[in-house]
Amino acid sequence: MEGVLHAARAAPAHVLLTCYAVGMERYACAPRYNIAHGQTVIGVERELRWGFLAPWRGHGGKRGPMTYDAPLDAIASTPQLRKAKRVLVPADGFYAWRKVGGKRIPYWIRPPARTHFAGLSAAHDDHVESFVIVTVPASPLVKPISPVMPMIVDASWEPIALDGWRADAVSNWVNDLAHDDARCISLLGNPAQGELF
Repeated sequence: MEGVLHAARAAPAHVLLTCYAVGMERYACAPRYNIAHGQTVIGVERELRWGFLAPWRGHGGKRGPMTYDAPLDAIASTPQLRKAKRVLVPADGFYAWRKVGGKRIPYWIRPPARTHFAGLSAAHDDHVESFVIVTVPASPLVKPISPVMPMIVDASWEPIALDGWRADAVSNWVNDLAHDDARCISLLGNPAQGELF
């Protein structure tokens, strides 16, 4: 899912999450600006690892591949997803990358106020509760950047309109997973120009 859930440069997108008040009281967490696959995040009232383990093991007991996103239309036909519980992933936006003149320009796509991504959670044989983000075809705002995006829902897991959302090119600072600060969302003036420094 290019552009929506990122785990290094080659894989899909970062998600910008902050904690609800209950999360801050319980976990004393700070805002996150660059969350990658496999990292632990705060769901609504609990910690979750981003990524499902494959339901099988590789040769020699090695762990199989992880799944980080779940296309909405694949849930009914995929046993692992069909059995998972619904979860809300609080978010202030997400990143997606657009090719411009041979370069990949990161975009920060965000609503006017905090929202939720639809997620599915399950505990696997490693006894860690983990989640995937449900994805849908991109909205008209996102489509020029990425063909898919997280499913945006209200607290009842009902899809909501993307009124007032923005998509702005941001600094390449976000391309390094070691960077997890506000510079990840520093806006670029003209994405076709790229960065000067």
